[in-house]
Amino acid sequence: MIILFLCYLVCTVSGLTLVKVGANNNAFALNSSFFNLSLSYTTLLGLFLYIISFLMWIVIVQKYNLSYIAPMATGLSQVLIILASIFILGENIGTFQWLGIACVLGGVVLMNIKG
Repeated sequence: MIILFLCYLVCTVSGLTLVKVGANNNAFALNSSFFNLSLSYTTLLGLFLYIISFLMWIVIVQKYNLSYIAPMATGLSQVLIILASIFILGENIGTFQWLGIACVLGGVVLMNIKG
C-alpha cells in the first residue's frame, strides 16, 4: 500500500506542478464559430501524470477505508504541493501557511495513531 500511495502522491504533485509550469505556454481561443486549444508538452505531461494519479486513486479507494486514506492523501498532497511551489515555482509562503502545514502534518500523525 505504501508504495502505491507514494506513487499516487508523486504523480499528483508532479502533474499539478507541470501543469502550472506549462500554463504560460498554453493558448486558448473561443470565437463564435471556432475553438482553438494549444497545450504545451509540459502541460500535456502534467495532465498525463494527473490522469495516472487518478487511476491509482481508484485502486487505493477500492482497497482501503476512505475515511482513513482520503484525509491522509489530501493533507500530504497539500503539503507536498506547497513544497513544490516553494522549491520549483519559487513562490513565497507566509507565516500562516507554515502554521497550516504544521497543523496538516499534525493531523496526518494523529490519523496514524492506532487507538
